[in-house]
Amino acid sequence: MKGTMKVAVMNGIGQMGYTNRDIPQPKDNEVLVKLEYVGICGSDMHYYETGRIGDYVVEPPFVLGHEPGGTVVEVGKNVKHLKVGDRVALEPGKTCGHCEYCREGKYNLCPDVVFFATPPVDGVFQEYVAHEADLCFKLPENVSTLEGALIEPLAVGFHAANQGNAHAGQTALCFLCRLYRIGIHDGFEGRRCV
Repeated sequence: MKGTMKVAVMNGIGQMGYTNRDIPQPKDNEVLVKLEYVGICGSDMHYYETGRIGDYVVEPPFVLGHEPGGTVVEVGKNVKHLKVGDRVALEPGKTCGHCEYCREGKYNLCPDVVFFATPPVDGVFQEYVAHEADLCFKLPENVSTLEGALIEPLAVGFHAANQGNAHAGQTALCFLCRLYRIGIHDGFEGRRCV
């Protein structure tokens, strides 16, 4: 797909604006996704408000956002499991795909992972993104792209519940803020969350 797209960029601490950029062209193992929803994470807010998280410092213009859902509009020539029109959730971490962890399906532990919206890698507050097809997950018919954008924070919530050894019948006190309230609370669903 040729043309330009709108991109929301952080121009400085507390400063956002729009720019136009070329629509990315997918490589052979990538798909082009028209983004329909992108969540606003606590890390996005932190970068926006302070310009940094630890050693990761924003160099404007910078694109925030790493919790996307959208529809495949173009497919690289080596992609077999996705097609135009598939609705997908995107894994925001780009991995090497070759290390021991990636080969074992534990790609979240890849030592070479780069993450959308973690400097210097731009995020996805934009209309389109070209992304590795193996990191795009087809959504079932009964799951919307909005719900697809919430999969990453939901996974964080489930991980937190599992790390805390939460189990059915337990009572939990949930201190929550922003979007992660959805993920954490849903991670405790079926458990008493007070």
